[in-house]
Amino acid sequence: MTRNLLVSVIVVIGCLVMAAAAADEDDRKADRAAIREATQSFVAAFEKGDAAQVAAHLTAGAELNPDDAPGIRGRDAIQKACAEHFARNPQQKFTLEPESVRFTSRDTAVEEGLMRTSVENEAPATQRYSLLHVREDGKWLLAEIQEWPSEGTELRDLDWLIGSWQAKRPDAEVRTTYEWLGNKAFIRGNITIRRKDSTLSGMQLIGVDPQTGDLNIWIFESDGGVAQGTCTREGKTWIFETSGLLADGGELAATNILARVDNDTITWQPINLTVGDEEIGNLPPVKVTRVKATATK
Repeated sequence: MTRNLLVSVIVVIGCLVMAAAAADEDDRKADRAAIREATQSFVAAFEKGDAAQVAAHLTAGAELNPDDAPGIRGRDAIQKACAEHFARNPQQKFTLEPESVRFTSRDTAVEEGLMRTSVENEAPATQRYSLLHVREDGKWLLAEIQEWPSEGTELRDLDWLIGSWQAKRPDAEVRTTYEWLGNKAFIRGNITIRRKDSTLSGMQLIGVDPQTGDLNIWIFESDGGVAQGTCTREGKTWIFETSGLLADGGELAATNILARVDNDTITWQPINLTVGDEEIGNLPPVKVTRVKATATK
């Protein structure tokens, strides 16, 4: 089988699978809409910190299985646990990003996806979730909520980076604008460095390596330099291990530490910097601030 023929077969199979999924969605379109509305109402109640309203979305024997605590059974017990949680964590943001909803019977459905929670000025935490939806007396309720850690570092953990950032020094100004690329498969950063007598530019791509599942970064400079590396997270700190080639063929390697101070401030520090045969070592951290959008009349 030639490579072109193999690609054609994969495309045809992919189209058939997508067509089957679309047909299934059409078959349960009203149920999907009702489940989506019920889930959005549940999230709104959670964000308001209303334990009674959260409990109103549960079956009497509902189960909550968090990833970092023992399971809780029963609507009343979950309501009590939620009230205690809201007292400790006011103004918590809570979003669900569903990836799939499959119906296991006429009145049951399983939803899976990513759950993101954050407290004011804290980086969001991402976990995976599963919801068991059950229809009782014509109303979709939650019978089981399961949480577990997401595997590796999620690209969506960096969505707070979206926007424009700048760093100013006496001899230069650096401006970077981050945006989602495609179906949020990559984050693209466009970098401009302005000096008194010159302007440099480049582009970053941050995304998941399909083969390893690792979060990677690729860097392309306007003069021909290229580099790539991996991204890992430790709390509020992101570590970018990169290496590559300058436009003149010289090698470059560095560990870049990105520390999130708050929603509008980060620090960027290259350490273990090596250019060619020269070991430069650690550079001081640079303060980077978000560029606020200018209101227009």
